[in-house]
Amino acid sequence: MKLNKSNVDAIPLTDSGQKIIRDTDLIGFAIRVTTKSKSYIVERRHEGKLYRVVIGKANEISVNSARAKAQMILAQISNGEYISPNEKVNVNNFLNITVAEALKIYIDRNDFKPKTIRQYKKYFDLYLKWSDRKLFEITKKEVLDKFIEVSELSKSSANGAISLLGTVWKYIHVLYSTDESPILKSNPVDIIAVTKGWNKIESRNRHLDKSIIHKYYNAVLNYEDELNLENTARSNTHRDIILFTMYTGCRRQEVCGLKWEDVNFKEGIVIFRDTKNGSNHEFPVGDHLLSILKERYLLKENDWVFPATKLPTSHNIHATVVDTALKKIGTQVNFYVSMHDFRRTFATICNLLRFNIYVTKRLLNHTARPRLDVTGGYVQIPMEELRASMNMIEAVYQGKIDCFNYESVWDERLKLLKAG
Repeated sequence: MKLNKSNVDAIPLTDSGQKIIRDTDLIGFAIRVTTKSKSYIVERRHEGKLYRVVIGKANEISVNSARAKAQMILAQISNGEYISPNEKVNVNNFLNITVAEALKIYIDRNDFKPKTIRQYKKYFDLYLKWSDRKLFEITKKEVLDKFIEVSELSKSSANGAISLLGTVWKYIHVLYSTDESPILKSNPVDIIAVTKGWNKIESRNRHLDKSIIHKYYNAVLNYEDELNLENTARSNTHRDIILFTMYTGCRRQEVCGLKWEDVNFKEGIVIFRDTKNGSNHEFPVGDHLLSILKERYLLKENDWVFPATKLPTSHNIHATVVDTALKKIGTQVNFYVSMHDFRRTFATICNLLRFNIYVTKRLLNHTARPRLDVTGGYVQIPMEELRASMNMIEAVYQGKIDCFNYESVWDERLKLLKAG
């Protein structure tokens, strides 16, 4: 049964022994009935160990409060963080934890993507070099000195490495310090904010503006390399990756890792799986990009839309970089941009075309944060509007819409939306 006040009040005491009645809504939450009392408990087996935790007697704590405490305890058990009040915790064991051990605990107990884990390890191994140091013995002066030292190499890396150290320090402190056995230390990273201050990093703003956008686009269309002569799945791979990114504003790893099974030609829809924000990103592509994908499909050799170009066709591996193509095109037009600069250009074009902010967010796969944007959680964008928007972006690159001519934008927008 579901444990609520009326059900719990109706449960009779036992004549002898005990009886456990489990809640049907929250697995692991139950009430234990004896000859003298009723008590809320948590009973859960995790990794071979049985946990039985008494929350409180039914006449001393409400069922709603007991349920809330049970949820917290069950979460701690699942994460391996629950420590019984009866277990003696030797705080000295945790005071001896090293920086490397602390980072491992932090990574193991959280669901980070491989790329994030690699970045975290780079911060600690390449910049801090404190793997064998005891975490809670690192002083404020050492942190400040290290921050200044790394800032000479890279201001952004100094911010990232020291900030991560502070986060890991706080995580371990909260995880292992208890009221009974407190770790009486303060976070040494706090010294940065009250002394030197964090490095100010200038935001990047490079993108394809009106002075270069069409020249660059035409250079991409006409880009050729030795692979073009093969007439295989690898032909025009680098050119098409760049075009795909320009047209969609996607991230490099998303386009390079696109599989044919995630391209729906009938609906003209593409799906990026497990993106940066943890969700799948489904969106329609414009007419020109769809025709490019159809041409590539006719030469399909393996699972990937953009297979690796320097390996035998028997290797089922996707492309990863297009640096050579970007450098050649940049040299040709005397203006270099990175793959992420195309994403910035895409967002800029969306703004110049006066797209609704929720359309732009949807196309860029920026998730609305409920606490900051309640409305965004309700807005649903029809695929027809998204497809029309993608065709408009293609039209900007192709010179069919002058998004920099603000007076004509609205007229062109209405025409294309009606046509879509």
